[in-house]
This record gives sequence, structure tokens and C-alpha cells, in this order.
Amino acid sequence: MKKLVDFFYPPRCQLCGSRHQLLFGGQLCTACAADFRPNETPCQVCAVPMSISKGGMSQQSSTCGQCTKASPVYDYCWSPFVYSQPLEWMIQQLKFNQKLNFAPLLSNLMAEKMRQNLQQHLFENNKPDIIIPMPLHNRRLKQRGFNQSHLLIKPIAKILQLPIDLNSCKRVRDTAHQTGKNARQRQQNIKNAFAFNNKRSYQHVAIFDDVVTTGSSVSELSKVLKRGGVKRVDVWCLARAEK
Repeated sequence: MKKLVDFFYPPRCQLCGSRHQLLFGGQLCTACAADFRPNETPCQVCAVPMSISKGGMSQQSSTCGQCTKASPVYDYCWSPFVYSQPLEWMIQQLKFNQKLNFAPLLSNLMAEKMRQNLQQHLFENNKPDIIIPMPLHNRRLKQRGFNQSHLLIKPIAKILQLPIDLNSCKRVRDTAHQTGKNARQRQQNIKNAFAFNNKRSYQHVAIFDDVVTTGSSVSELSKVLKRGGVKRVDVWCLARAEK
């Protein structure tokens, strides 16, 4: 059946339309795949991309200045890519233009990076009890028709054999889009936006968001989770924005 479908609808790169040197089940060509920026030198706490000096990254520079001054609310962040083109465009098309065909490809890209450094980054101590995709307010969810964070993390959770919880944490305020706001505005915009009922007594939670920009949303959610009794909060995201 697949051969028949491929005959009439040959696989093409979802970015440039090429039929040659395709990866990820025929979804992306090697040339376009090379345009994605891996997060090769992240801060070892918040995963913000850090620059590399000519002599390489020293032990002293493995943590960004902000995390050196004050640790974030969450305990650890993992992000395989830098938020740049063409990934930025793909995420925006998925979220705002309902290009759902991008979701499996983005999940596959993340899964590949996860396989490359699974032990080192994600499970240094133990697996989280649960994954919580960044919640959307009910009105936003009805408008969009889907939660992009849930779509992206669902295949990953299956690979890791980890459950996803969509019920314990709610977005109780219909906040404005964070896009275009500076760090302080984002922090004020997201304040008191979440509610959490830790009825299952989670001790270790992984939050998943598609993109972490200033970290305001994941920080606010982490505060709520820790107030609810969670001891450790990890943040996983597809892409991390540069400062």
C-alpha cells in the first residue's frame, strides 16, 4: 500500500519540495536538515544557547551568567535546537496556520536528538513521574483545535514509556500571546495563569513546551507545581531562544 501511495504521491521535503536525499521517512531533505541549528553549547541549567570561544567552552562557562547569579525555579532544561530559521517558521506555521503535517517531522527531529544524548541529559538521576504539556486556556484550545505541545511530545512520551497528564494542571487565565513582549511584560502577562491539583502526589515532573524564549511561562508553571508538592521540575522544549 505504501509503495502504491509513494508512486502516485512521491515523498517530498516539506520545506523545499525536493525528492532527493530524503530523511525522516521522506519528510526532509539533507540540505534543509543542515539548516537546523542544534543547541550545541547550552547553559547546563536553563539550556539557553551560549557562544563558544576560540579555545572552546571552558568548565567555568558551562552555566550562563543569569543562572550563575540566581538559579531558575525549575531544576533543569533540555532543548535540542536553537530557535532560528527554518524551525521558527515551521513552529509558527504549526501553531497559527494549522500546518499539522509539521508535527510528526518536528517530533522525529526531537526524538533523534534525544536518542543521541538520552543518558547524559534527560535521565541523569531518574525518570520523571509524568510529562505535562504546557496547558492552553480552554478558549484558546477551542480556537486552535489542538495543543501543539501535546502533539509534539506525544510520540516522544510513547518512546520513553512515560505517561502524559492533561488534567492535573489547568490554564485558568486566558492570557494574551507572549509574542512581541519583553521579559518583564511576559512575566506579568503569565502571572497567576495556572492552577495545579497534585492529587497523584507527583514528585518529579517534566514540563514540555514547544519553545522557551525568556522562560517566563515555564518558570510560572514550575512555581505552581512546586507549591503543589512537586520536588523536581524539568523543562523539555523543542527549541530555546537566544538572549
